[in-house]
Parts: sequence; structure tokens; C-alpha cells
Amino acid sequence: MTIDPKKRIQAVLLWIGLAIALLGLQARGLFLPNVSFVASFPWLLGGTAAGLILGGGRDLFKVHTAQAFEFRRASQMLFYLLAAFTIVSLLELHVQYPEILNVTSETVELQQIQSPTIGLNDDSLVSNLAFSGLFLVVVKRFVQYDAEKNFFILGPRASGKSLFLIGAYLEALEWSSQDNSDTPLKPTEDLMSMIEALDQNNSEWIVEATGRGELKELGFQYVHGSVFPTNVSLSGVDYAGEYLSRLPDAITGAVSEEDLDTTTQRLRDGVDEADTLMFVVDVERFVDNQPLEISEYFSILQATNGKDVMIIATKADHLAEEFEQEQGLEPHLYFDEFKQYVNTRLRESENVNSLITETSGAEIHPVYYQTTIDDNGNRVPMRDSSGSVTTVGFNELLEEVGRRA
Repeated sequence: MTIDPKKRIQAVLLWIGLAIALLGLQARGLFLPNVSFVASFPWLLGGTAAGLILGGGRDLFKVHTAQAFEFRRASQMLFYLLAAFTIVSLLELHVQYPEILNVTSETVELQQIQSPTIGLNDDSLVSNLAFSGLFLVVVKRFVQYDAEKNFFILGPRASGKSLFLIGAYLEALEWSSQDNSDTPLKPTEDLMSMIEALDQNNSEWIVEATGRGELKELGFQYVHGSVFPTNVSLSGVDYAGEYLSRLPDAITGAVSEEDLDTTTQRLRDGVDEADTLMFVVDVERFVDNQPLEISEYFSILQATNGKDVMIIATKADHLAEEFEQEQGLEPHLYFDEFKQYVNTRLRESENVNSLITETSGAEIHPVYYQTTIDDNGNRVPMRDSSGSVTTVGFNELLEEVGRRA
């Protein structure tokens, strides 16, 4: 765990815990000079070798591969050992049973038990159970590598679902270049095809709305957190927005399996497997006073009772200029204020306000690409000197997704 980038802090804490334990044993006269390192050296060497083989094995010699530099087996075995130690200690403390072995300095003999009786010592039992459970939960977080929740994005046609996933990936790529987790992002082929198109030094978006009948698998993973880092997978299906209206009946089973096309089936499976649904609200439609086409969200919420919800405001650059003019603040520098502004403005829509009410006051997360108006009056992505697009709000979004994961 010490050489595992994701578990290095945990390893330091465990080393400190080991040192404290040895000092405690020493204070009771149970460590030095009772333990002879010279006589025990073969055991120490053998134990170290066994730990390296069982915990790391061939992975210790990996240099550059497509796999993350992780030692999951070492962390899992540590958890099993600590869990077994904790459970056995609880039983030893609270279960009263006759002595089976007679241990002396010279021999170990079986005791003859005439009338075995088993009792329960309930002194501090409740508190010991609570603290032991809490300890195991914390240790489980120590060894956890992958997030426990899945996220699935839904949105109407041409609402920016593809560009949203692309922007999230670009932000995660920036994160990856700044840390030392050595974890590949594992983007899907369809996602990289879209990024390749957007990466062309062109004044237009290039990435177009998904056509009817098209189905693209978009996804990647990133590392969130420093003390308890986890691999968070963010995936979605890029589909024509027209399929959104078919989802409620597909989820509830109102439409038979035979009558469902492949795209609708994949969307239904994605919703069923997800712990958190990400609903897209198109800010451009809101500003242009066009129908938001989010009425299906309410039916989906009723059909998937119990799932978490995040509301994503795409194309929020349409409100960024308005915010800067009214507040005199740049949105990317005062993002919290801009986020509050977007929440207030979008609540002017009865549909959005009702959606927020139905999701117990869910907060809207605005994201956008910095844009400019070209000579033809079209809104196009703003690019820096290297030809790269600039995104806003995705850093905060990935943080929120990581916290929820």
C-alpha cells in the first residue's frame, strides 16, 4: 500500500498505527527485549516475502501499462485480517466459554471439559459493537478503490448531452495530468471520436446532434479524492432525444419487451442500473423561450422511485453574459455566484421549478463552453492559442459527482 499512489496516505496512517501499537506493547514490557530480531529474522524475512508475493506479485514490476498502478489484493487481504481480528476479539471478550487449551511455557495440552457452559458478558457490549462496526466501516473505506454509485445522463434532443460528456472528460483529463494516481481514464471509442472532431482547430462545433437510430456508448473514469481516492465511472448513452418520450412506458413495462427497439432497451437498462440520474436542462431553449421538452422527467421520476437526481444546465454560456452584465462579475471567477444566478433564473420556468420541487430541492449545476459570436451571428466555441476549447463548471461538477459516489 505504501507504493500504491491511491493508498499511500492510508499506508502512512497504518505505519503510524503500527508504531503506536509497538510503543504500547513496549510500555507493558511485551515487546523489547522479549522479541529477538536476530532469532526472528528468518520469520521476518519470510513474512515480508510472502506479503510481497501475495499482495503484489507481478504487479510490483509493472512500469507503464494500460492498467492502473494498484494493489487491490493487498488492501483486501488487510481488510480481511483486521475484520477477522476485530470479530475474534469481540467474541473473546464477550463470549464466556470453558478453557479448551492449557498453555504453559513448555506445553500446550487439551483440557477435559466435564459440563461445558457458554455465557455472555454483556458489559459494554453495545458500545463495543458500535465502535467495532465503525472501525470496520472506516477500514472498508481504506481499501475501497471504486465508487459504489453509477450515473446516467438523460436529456431531450439537441440539449448538449454529447458536449456535456466531452467537457466532463476534458476536465478529468486535466485532473489526471496534475496528480500522480497513474490511473488510465479508459474513454470509450465513441467518446474519443467525438473529441477528435471537436479537437480540430475549427470555428464551429463539429459535434452534431445524434441522429435517429444512432446509439453511441460514451464513458470514462477518473479519480476523486485525496485521503480516500476512488475511481469514479461516468458513462452514458448518446442517443437521439426523441427516444426520451418512450422511456417512461419502457421503464414501467407498459410496452412489451418485443415492441422495444434496441435504443430504448439500452436506455431503459441504463436507467435501471444507475443510482443517480442526471437530467439535462437546455439553457439556450430557456433563453429563447422555446419548449424545454422535460415533461418526461416527471414520469421517469415516478417510475424510478428512490433514485438520486442531479440537474445539469447545459449551454449556460447563454446566461453567463447576462450575469456578467448585471452583476459585473466574470462567471468563471465567481462560479458560486453564477450558479446561484442560474438557479434563480431557471426557476422562472414553471417546468424547472416543478422539477426542483419533485426532486426535493435539487440544485442546478451549470456547465458551458466559453463561446463567441462569429461573423454570421452564430455562437461558436472560443479557442485558445493552441486551438483548445475552454470549459466552465465541469471542475465543480466532477467534484460533486465524486462526493455523491
